[in-house]
Amino acid sequence: MCNLYLEGQRAIVDLSKCPYEFASPEFLNIHLKDLATQETKIKTIRYEEEIVVELDEEKTAVLTQYASFIKQLEVIMLREDIYGLKQDPHYTDRKNILKKFYEYVFLNPLTAARYLEEYQEPEPERSVFLKGHRTFKAWIAGILKRFKATRLYNLVKETGDLREAFLRLVGLRTLYFIPSLLLDIPPEAKPLKDPDASYTLPYGIKVQIYELPHSEAYLYVQRNERIENLPKPLKQLLKKTINAQFKEQFQNVKWEIIMDIKTREYRQYFLDKAFMEGIKITPEQALSMGRECAAWVVGMGAHLENLALDKEHITDIYIDSENSPIYIEHTKFGLCHTLFRYNRDLLERAFKNIVKSAEKGKRFDDAHPIVDVVLKRLSMRCHLQRPPATFGELQGALRIMKEQPFTYPQYLYFHSFTPFFAGYDDVLVTLGCSEAVLGLKGVGKTSFTAAKITSIGTKRRIIPIQDIEEIPVRAFRKRGFHIGAARVQSSEIETVGYQKSGPLDLVAMANALLRMGDAALIINEVRSRVAVQGIINLLNTQPGVFLLYNLHAESLRDVQDRLELVFGVPAASMFATDRYTFLKKIKFGRKGRIYRVLGFEYESDLDEKKFVEVFRFRRGSSIEKCTWVAKFIRNEESTFFDFSKVDLKRLEKDLDIAFIPPALMRRSEESGIAPEQYILQAFWKGKMFYEIYKTSLELKDKLLLELDFVLRVNTEANRHLASLESETGDIEFSRAWAEWVPKYKEIVKQELAARTRKGKG
Repeated sequence: MCNLYLEGQRAIVDLSKCPYEFASPEFLNIHLKDLATQETKIKTIRYEEEIVVELDEEKTAVLTQYASFIKQLEVIMLREDIYGLKQDPHYTDRKNILKKFYEYVFLNPLTAARYLEEYQEPEPERSVFLKGHRTFKAWIAGILKRFKATRLYNLVKETGDLREAFLRLVGLRTLYFIPSLLLDIPPEAKPLKDPDASYTLPYGIKVQIYELPHSEAYLYVQRNERIENLPKPLKQLLKKTINAQFKEQFQNVKWEIIMDIKTREYRQYFLDKAFMEGIKITPEQALSMGRECAAWVVGMGAHLENLALDKEHITDIYIDSENSPIYIEHTKFGLCHTLFRYNRDLLERAFKNIVKSAEKGKRFDDAHPIVDVVLKRLSMRCHLQRPPATFGELQGALRIMKEQPFTYPQYLYFHSFTPFFAGYDDVLVTLGCSEAVLGLKGVGKTSFTAAKITSIGTKRRIIPIQDIEEIPVRAFRKRGFHIGAARVQSSEIETVGYQKSGPLDLVAMANALLRMGDAALIINEVRSRVAVQGIINLLNTQPGVFLLYNLHAESLRDVQDRLELVFGVPAASMFATDRYTFLKKIKFGRKGRIYRVLGFEYESDLDEKKFVEVFRFRRGSSIEKCTWVAKFIRNEESTFFDFSKVDLKRLEKDLDIAFIPPALMRRSEESGIAPEQYILQAFWKGKMFYEIYKTSLELKDKLLLELDFVLRVNTEANRHLASLESETGDIEFSRAWAEWVPKYKEIVKQELAARTRKGKG
């Protein structure tokens, strides 16, 4: 039994204790037998798996009516009088006929009915057996009539087989060509009216986000209409090909590109096969079929591959276990459920293909139950787990990394901070201030750290040090940045020093890199005691080193406690880092969009041995009404989001400074340029970034927010400011802006013209 038990008149099926997959033929066979052996009347049924499915009285009656027929059939089969006399030569055959019919009832109702309908028995030659012959035929006719009257039989007749009928009953469906269950959209689900809740992805995949009345999370639904609407002959061809290719062993292939290669191969195969068999097919259908086949055979499965296409909106994909609905983290709507789920076989295949495609030498088995790899094909960081690291399940967390880093104008687009903060951050990064970017998981620490590389510029050597390739090094390198990449052992590992094999620890690698020459070091994901001590030692033994790093913390007190209590490092060592920037997530309402914003920022005062707060987030009733207060400036312009209203000429005359931030003061003393000049430069740069953001909105062109254009504008702006610098290092920023405006308009004009020539407009 699959652990069916009763609570009053409700039957509960605990599928966690059932060895068979929900809705599989084996499960249905046993489930119908369980129902047929219950003596208490059942009104409703509840299936408890990784999901919970409840049948109301009407739907439950479809199964209990069928179970009642089975009970009646069992009683009939025990009667001796329906088979005629034992001396009748057909007596044993009649018993076997009903026994065979009884077995088919649990497997395929259509086959069972056809089996009885096709039963033929010649009229007996001896009159003594005639009554038994007629009696049995009458019973057969009655059984068949009663059987065909059951609602489950008619549902099977409509859907094609018992499994499909059951799935329709419980609100699930399956792909025609793969044994993968899909949830149906609940009838009470309502499409969101938000303009960002409906959009189209490559390959014609449509996305719609729904609101569920009794759920805090939204429902994220993808529909691949090209596959769903395939004609039956093409579906049969696709199913046959996938099942055949599942048995293939792919040896001596380049797993990094096998998905694309197989997509093209399968596309051509479907075109040729359809032509040979006289089946109508279009190139679009062949391409979609080729990709679907490749996704299941050598990829992560079509469900995960299609979710990975939504790079602009999805940040994370989560798999808690096999047969559990996959859910995602949406940039705007937060945690969303999907209709997708994988069984054990499909999930094992997907994970195996991820590891093969990601990195040579990686293993994922009982001896290596946890693996962390980057699937470069999709720019996806994959954390996979299996037994013995879990209680029997396969689990995965897939993070979709941006192939291009964020830019300051993109952060303005998402209202993450003010233009003044963007300008100030650009100035301090340009000056080489060391910085720790902090916050809880998922606030965007790595993205914000990577965004600062644009301000570091192409004149400085940059080396990201990471255990897994999350910072998009190649995106910067092909744009002229002098950026290397150093790989270190996992940041959870406590080993120090040079090892016989494998990556070096963070400390050894950082010291080795600095011996090669001056560089801006970027350390991603600091977790272990060794890594923290290494960073502190680096900052204290090599003053002035430009180091950006990020770690998990919510406040300065949190950092101090972790250093002292967890890592055994004196809290005074925190002053070696110039800046501490904290990011946070905020929402407006229970189902509001999740925003990742600047929470607050401190700078280290080495003389006074204290941390000075320089920026602070102030919450409003909406993201548009939130403000970021620059504590060191009294001018209200520093809190403006609309920087088109900022008058640089007035600021030059009436700049009202509450205090000079300590990190800025140190860099000002080193360069000999007045801190007021750097603050005005922050206003100027903030105005420049805001103009890019505003132009993007006016032209409805998101490409203007991305790295290529922003980098070009920032480079020209830096050259422009440098050309206006006096011998004392001063710049008249109002004049600089007046001369910059026509230059900026020309850059925009050239960008749009160049894009049109390249066919990108």
